[in-house]
Amino acid sequence: MKPFKLQTVLDYRKRCEDAAQKRLLESEERRSAAAAQWKAAKAEVVRLLDELQASKQNDVRIPELLMYEECIAFQRREAAGFEKKLAEADAAVTKRRAELVAARQEKRALELLKEKREAAEKQKRENQENKFLDEIAVISFGGKQ
Repeated sequence: MKPFKLQTVLDYRKRCEDAAQKRLLESEERRSAAAAQWKAAKAEVVRLLDELQASKQNDVRIPELLMYEECIAFQRREAAGFEKKLAEADAAVTKRRAELVAARQEKRALELLKEKREAAEKQKRENQENKFLDEIAVISFGGKQ
């Protein structure tokens, strides 16, 4: 059987698919980290708001209230930054998924081509074998008469 002439291309496509899979996993990890940061920042804002409400129930001085307000504003800006980072990470994951799908399709197309060529080569060998057996049968039958 002849070797598949595009085997090196198929191997390259397999490596491309593996690399795309790795990039997708890395993007998903970054997205998870960004989601955790955003969730923690939102939880901190809620905690500070609860603390502020509790301190308003007690007699609290104005400088302390201002400090809480500044801290809450800072934490909200942090949460907004993490939310933006999370949106960027989501976009990156979507892009990497599309790249992986494209790499898989390219590899699959070459695999199908290889399978078709192997099937055609096998059919060709079977036809040659049948032709050879027919010739042997003709020679054998012809020799008996």
